[in-house]
Amino acid sequence: MTETLALTIWLILLALAFPYVRRAKHPEVKTLAAFMLFVMLFSVVSSVLFFALSWIAAATGLASALTNVFWALLFLALIFLPAFLSARWLIRRPPLDRPVPK
Repeated sequence: MTETLALTIWLILLALAFPYVRRAKHPEVKTLAAFMLFVMLFSVVSSVLFFALSWIAAATGLASALTNVFWALLFLALIFLPAFLSARWLIRRPPLDRPVPK
């Protein structure tokens, strides 16, 4: 149940990400590049947090609490909020000015 809910929320958030990225990205970064960076970092961070927190919940015996809607939503917030904040930070920072190698 929690895996299906997490996947559904993840897909909805990614669908909503493109308009958000267009508005929130740094002006010097291209929209497609910012969107790809956002999706990549959001997906990696949320996946790592999901599996780590799921493992912790299973190891401590708290996995059964995730059948309660409140605890499931709190669990998902602990996954998606840090993922969103880290992806937002990445697309808002200015691009690195590196010389192109010849």
